[in-house]
Amino acid sequence: MEIIVCVVLAILLILVAIRNINIMQLQGYSLGFYGAEMSYQIGLYIALLFGEIICLILSLFNFALWYVMLIAFCVPSLVYVLVDLVRKSKTPLVVTARIMRYFVVFTILTLCLFGGIYYLSVYTKLSIFYYVWINFLLSPLVVRLAFIIISPLEKHIQNKYFQKAVKKLDECQNLMKIGITGSYGKTSVKNIMATILSESFEVVASPFSYNTPMGLAKSVNEITDSTQVFIMEIGARKIGDVAKIAKALKPQVGVITGIAGQHLKTFGSVEDVMRGKYELIEALDSNGIAVFNGENARVKNMYDRCALKNKVLTSIDNGEVCAENLITTTEGTLFDLKIGDSVRSCKTKLIGRHNMENILLAVTVAVGLGMDIDSISYGIEKLEFTPHRLEVIKANGITIIDDSYNSNEVGAKVALDTLSMFDSRKVVLCQGIVEGGEKEDEINYNLGVKMSSVADIAILVGKLGDKLQKGLVDSGYNPTRIIRYKNLREAQTAFKDTLRAGDVLLLLNDLPDNY
Repeated sequence: MEIIVCVVLAILLILVAIRNINIMQLQGYSLGFYGAEMSYQIGLYIALLFGEIICLILSLFNFALWYVMLIAFCVPSLVYVLVDLVRKSKTPLVVTARIMRYFVVFTILTLCLFGGIYYLSVYTKLSIFYYVWINFLLSPLVVRLAFIIISPLEKHIQNKYFQKAVKKLDECQNLMKIGITGSYGKTSVKNIMATILSESFEVVASPFSYNTPMGLAKSVNEITDSTQVFIMEIGARKIGDVAKIAKALKPQVGVITGIAGQHLKTFGSVEDVMRGKYELIEALDSNGIAVFNGENARVKNMYDRCALKNKVLTSIDNGEVCAENLITTTEGTLFDLKIGDSVRSCKTKLIGRHNMENILLAVTVAVGLGMDIDSISYGIEKLEFTPHRLEVIKANGITIIDDSYNSNEVGAKVALDTLSMFDSRKVVLCQGIVEGGEKEDEINYNLGVKMSSVADIAILVGKLGDKLQKGLVDSGYNPTRIIRYKNLREAQTAFKDTLRAGDVLLLLNDLPDNY
C-alpha cells in the first residue's frame, strides 16, 4: 500500500509540473517566474490546504488509516491540477523530443526527491504530510533544475541541427535568401511575399511563426534542388538574436517591417530593439538589398543610417513602388499598383493600411528580383488572410476582425483604424499590451484613449484592464459601455449576451498563458 501511495503522489507531482513546463515553454524556456505561474502555485497551495482540512475532519472521527488520509489529502490538489490542464491552458504543452528528454530528467529528479523525503519522514518520525508539502513547494525549482541539467545536451543538439541547415544553405549556390525581421508584421509580410514570388519562382518560406534558429533549421529541410527562393522570418527577444541567425544563414535581401515598443522586458528599450533588428542589415554583404518600411518613423531612421548602395524605403503614397487610388472597404482593398511608369489595377481581400504596407514591402522585393508588374498583380489577387492577423471572419450575422496574434502599440492602432471603417456597432475585446517594460502602463493607458474614439462597446479582460479603463474614462468614454471580465473564457461565454447580429467584433489580442 505504501508503494501505491508513493506512486500516486509521484504522478500528481508530475502532473503539477506539466503546467510549469507549459509556461516555461511559452516564455521561451526562460527560468524566470511569471505572474501566471505564481497564480498557479497559489491555487495549488490552497488546494493542499483543503486537503489538510479533509484530513483534520477525518482525524476528528479517529480515522487511523494513514494511507487513505494521505490520498484524501491529495484529492483536492489532483482535482485542481486536472481542471487546470483541461480548461485553463489556451496554448497546451507541445510535446517535442526536447520535452520528452526534459520529462525523463524531471521524473528522475522527482522520484529521487520524493524517495528522500519519504525516508526522512520515517527516519524523523514526523508526519509525511509535512514532507509532501515540501515536495510541492519545491516542484517549480525541480522543474528548473531539470532544465539546467539538460541544457548542455539541448544546446549541443540544437547547434548540430542548425549547423546542418547552414551547411545545406551554403551548398545552394543559386538560392536567393530573404530575411524578414521587425517588431510586428513579419509573418504577414512573409506570407504575402511567398504568394507573390510564387508567380515566378519556386519558393520555400518558413511555416507559421517559425523564427528561431531551430524553427528555421526545420524550414531548411523543405528546400530542394528546384527551390529558387527561401524566405526566412527572423525573431528576436534580445540584442544578438538576429545577428546569430543572419550571419549564419547569410540572406542576400533584408526586410525591416516595423519597430514598436515590444519585448522591452528583454530588450530594455526601443533603441535596443532598433539595434537588434538592424543586425539583419549589418549581416548583408555590400551587394545586398535592404528594404525598409517608410511608413514607420523608426524604420525610416534605420534607412537613413544604412550605407548599402541597394537600399529602398517603401511608401504607400509615393516612390518607385506605390499605391494610387486606394479604396478600402469592409470586403477588401482596391488600388492601382504603380511600379515606375507602369500601372495595374489590383484587388485583394486583405484590409487595413498596415496590410498595404506589407504588400508594398513584398512588391518591392519582387521588383528587385526582376518580376514584372503583371505577375505581381496576379499574386496580389491570390493573397489570403494570415490567421489571427486582421483576419476577417463572418459568423452568425457578426463580422469578426481577428487580430488576436498581435500585441503591440502600432498593431493595435492599425486594428482600431481598420475597425473604424465599419458602419455597424463596433465592439472591441482587449486584454492589453504586455512586454512594454517600464512603459507598459503608459502604453495601455494610451491604448484605452485610442479605443475611446472607435469602440461602441469595450470588453476589457484581465489585470491590464484597469489602465485601459482609465484611458477610456479619462477620454470621456461612457463607463456603462465598459464590460470587465477576469479572463478570456468568461468574456467568450458572455458573447451571447453582449453581441447582436450586425455587430463588428475586434479581437485585439490574445495573451498567452504566461501572462
